[in-house]
Amino acid sequence: MPVSPEQLMEELRTLCRGRGVQTPGIDLHVGPALRQVCGIVETDGAEAVRTKLKDWVTNAVRGFPVEVRNAVLAPLGLHEEAQFRFLNERIEWLAKQQDRGARTVRRRMDAGLQRLVEVALQPAPSTTHAAPSELWHVKEFDALLKLDGPTPACTERRTVVADTDGVNEIIWSITIPAPTPDGAPGDLDVEVLHGVELIGHERPSPRRFLMKLRLPRPLNAGQTHQFALEVRVPRGQSMRPTYVFWPERMCESFRLRVRFDRDDLPESVWRVEEALARDTDDLTPWPRKLPVDEIGEIDVSFPHPRQGRGYGVQWMPRGA
Repeated sequence: MPVSPEQLMEELRTLCRGRGVQTPGIDLHVGPALRQVCGIVETDGAEAVRTKLKDWVTNAVRGFPVEVRNAVLAPLGLHEEAQFRFLNERIEWLAKQQDRGARTVRRRMDAGLQRLVEVALQPAPSTTHAAPSELWHVKEFDALLKLDGPTPACTERRTVVADTDGVNEIIWSITIPAPTPDGAPGDLDVEVLHGVELIGHERPSPRRFLMKLRLPRPLNAGQTHQFALEVRVPRGQSMRPTYVFWPERMCESFRLRVRFDRDDLPESVWRVEEALARDTDDLTPWPRKLPVDEIGEIDVSFPHPRQGRGYGVQWMPRGA
């Protein structure tokens, strides 16, 4: 059924109220027009709905002028620095950032939302230019986190499958937690090991890194390709004792191995599975404790991890 621009605009305005996209139980507050343009289905839970909304909006506003982009992200509760409880507070924050009155900012918000509607209702692209979420998915994601070296390092190998013809680029993302609950997110060193060429990168928020990777040749639908990256925490920078994968697109399997320093084994390690947002913010042990083997490693697998849920491990350092 065609989406009405008036209905979509009204649903976006309604979504801006309260906490915006951060509203608990967001799946109960999203109307049919937004569900259609964001690809939200009946079986999606609150966090999957929130993820799809966030991905759709952030991708849609990527090319907007910065003042228009912020006038969309802040009211919807998607700007990293404007996570206030009420829309009026987010409007006040935006007014200070843009040195404008609240009335002007509200007009900019409406103009930004109107442009968002225009993006949503533009003619469907051809198959060879499908939306990024439809271009490819992950067949296998294999991560080895090494904590026994001079600094934490993770080797991430992905096998991707093209879902349409002509896939020649991959967008790889990672979101890092702050080393401590009150600390600021740190930096990452990323090195390509094989299979792709790094042709661009950006940091859209303090915690989020995006890497644009070029494949050696275009893939047609059904073809697979493997690539590997080495991600390191810079020397001298601490790492929070957690590694959790939050799938942003379909993933058929995820395997994680962690190699601890045998001279500094953690007090306890636990498996994180089907986590919701904020579930992993603290280090409260989950019921499924994991034994560290005789060479200081743990090995966990997650078949068919769900989009919008978290999978991985956390641990309590000895003496913490």
